[in-house]
Amino acid sequence: MEPLFNNLRRVFKGGILTHREDRIEHSHDASIYEIIPEAVLEPKDTEDIQQLVSFVNEHKIDHPSLSITTRSAGTDMSGAAIGNSLVLNMTKYFSHIGGVSGTILHTQPGVFLRDIDPLLASHNLMLGSAPASRAISTIGGMVGNNAGGEQSLRFGNTERSVRELKVVFADGNEYTVKPLHKKELEKKMRQKNFEGSLYKEVYELIEKHYDLIHNARPHVNKNSMGYNLWSVWDREIGIFDMTRLITGSQGTLGIITDIKLEAVPKAPHTGLLLAYLTSFHQLGEIIPLVMKYKPATFEGFDDITFKLGIQHFRSFSKQLGIKEMLKQQAWLLGSVARFKGHLPNILLMIEFEGKTKAEVYRKIATLHDALKPFHLKMDVEGDEASSAPFWQIRRASLSLLRTRVKHTYASPFIDDMTVQPKYLPEFLPQLRRIIRKYKLPATLSGHFGDGNFHIVPLMNIESKRDQAKLEPVMREIIPLVLQYGGTMAGEHNDGMVRGPWLPAVFGDDMFALFKRTKEIFDPHYIFNPHKKTDASWEYSMDHIRTKNSGELIK
Repeated sequence: MEPLFNNLRRVFKGGILTHREDRIEHSHDASIYEIIPEAVLEPKDTEDIQQLVSFVNEHKIDHPSLSITTRSAGTDMSGAAIGNSLVLNMTKYFSHIGGVSGTILHTQPGVFLRDIDPLLASHNLMLGSAPASRAISTIGGMVGNNAGGEQSLRFGNTERSVRELKVVFADGNEYTVKPLHKKELEKKMRQKNFEGSLYKEVYELIEKHYDLIHNARPHVNKNSMGYNLWSVWDREIGIFDMTRLITGSQGTLGIITDIKLEAVPKAPHTGLLLAYLTSFHQLGEIIPLVMKYKPATFEGFDDITFKLGIQHFRSFSKQLGIKEMLKQQAWLLGSVARFKGHLPNILLMIEFEGKTKAEVYRKIATLHDALKPFHLKMDVEGDEASSAPFWQIRRASLSLLRTRVKHTYASPFIDDMTVQPKYLPEFLPQLRRIIRKYKLPATLSGHFGDGNFHIVPLMNIESKRDQAKLEPVMREIIPLVLQYGGTMAGEHNDGMVRGPWLPAVFGDDMFALFKRTKEIFDPHYIFNPHKKTDASWEYSMDHIRTKNSGELIK
C-alpha cells in the first residue's frame, strides 16, 4: 500500500500515519471489536477530505478494499469507529468552535463536548441530547450516532436538534444540508448534478414507500437503528429535512465537516431525589409511577456500578479541586453507610427543575410522598453540587466497567434496548429470564424514563464459549423487544453489532429501503464498510477483540 500512500501525499496536506503503533491505537473503540487499519489520516481542512474522497473513487477499482471510516474520540460502542482501510481522525484539526448565536451552536465535528458545556452554560444553554460519555466524546460522534442522554426524556435524540450540516458526499464535493420547503426541494431536484440526484432519488424513494416507512418507525422516544427515513419528509407540513438522514448514519453516507445544533435553555435550579431499590422486581411498578410526575431526567445504575464509582471516584474526578472532591466522596460514603455494607440493587436518580429552589423542593416532596408505600430509602440532593458525584458515576459507568472489572470485559451487544415505559412491568421479567438462562452476569444502568436500558454483560469475550452465547441471546431478545414495539438501539446505533440484525428488526422490505438509501449516497461503498446495512454477523464475529488488544486500551 505504500506506493498508494505516496500518491495520496501529493494531494493530502494532513498527517498520514502508517506506523504500527498508530494503527493499533485506532484499531478499537468502545465496542467488542478490533480492526487494524492500513493508515490513519488527519485531515487539515475540508479540501483535504474532498481530495481524499476523489482519490478513493479514482483508485477503488484497482484497490477494492479502499474505503474511509470517519472517527473522532473513538467512544462508539457498536464498532462503527474502526475500519480496515483508511481511518479519518477528525479530532486534531476539525476542532474549531464557531460560537453561539442565539440558541444555535456552530462547531466542527472533532470538538469535545467537555469544551462545549462551559460555553453553552455561559449563555444559560445546554445540549438536549448530550450522551453520558460527554467527558470523552465529541460533537461529530454525537451527530453520527444520533446520540441521546439524560435530557432526551424531554428533548429526544440528536436528530431533533440538528439545524444544518456540511457534508462531503461520494462525488468529492461539500454540500450544505438543511431543511427545505417543498418549492426549495423541487428546485434542488432539478439540478443536473450529484446533489440534485440525491434529493430526487431520496424523495422518490420515500414518496413511493411512504406508508411502509412511517409504519416502520419504532414506537419509542429514542431510536438510532436503521436510517431515519421516517423523519425526512412529512407531507402534512411540507418540509424535507435531509439532516435527519445524515444524523445517525455513522459516516456511511458521507463525511460531516461542519455542524449547527440548537441548544436548549438550562434551568436555574435543579434537585435530585435518590431512591434506593433492594429488588429489580420493584422497577416495573415504580418507573410508570415516577413518570406521572414529569421529572426532567430519570436515570439510574446498579450496585456493581455504584461500588466501582465509590472505589475509583478519584480517578474520574481529576477536574475537581481536592477539597471539592473529598467533600463529594464523603457524600457518597455517607449514602453507602446507611446500608451497613450492603448496597442497594438499583439507585434511581430522579431530577426536577424549576425557576426557584422552592419550586424544585415542592416537586421532589410530592414524588417522595408518592413513593412511601414502597418503603424505599430515599435521599434528597437539593442542588447541582450535592448531586454531582452521582451524575459523575452514572456518566462514567461504562468506562468504570471497561477498566476496573478484573478477568471479564464489559461486552456491549444487548446494551441499548428501548421499549415504552408502560410495558416495563411485563417486559423486564421476561428479559431477565433470558439473561439468567444464558448465565450472563450483567450490569444495568440507563435512562429509565425513556425505557432505555444499558444492560452490559461482563464476559470473557475472547472465550469461544462466551462468544457462542452472542447469537442465541440476540435471537431470543429481538422478538421480545419487537413484541412491545421497541428497538434494539435507543442511542448507540447499529455499527457492526446490530447492523446484521436490521432485517430481523425491520423486516426484509424495510431493510431493502435502507440498503437502497446507502447505495443512493454511496454507490461504490467507499464510506465505512461493514457497518449498518453493509454489516454481516460473520465479519463481525471474525473481528472480536483479543486479550492483547484489550490490554492495549487500558
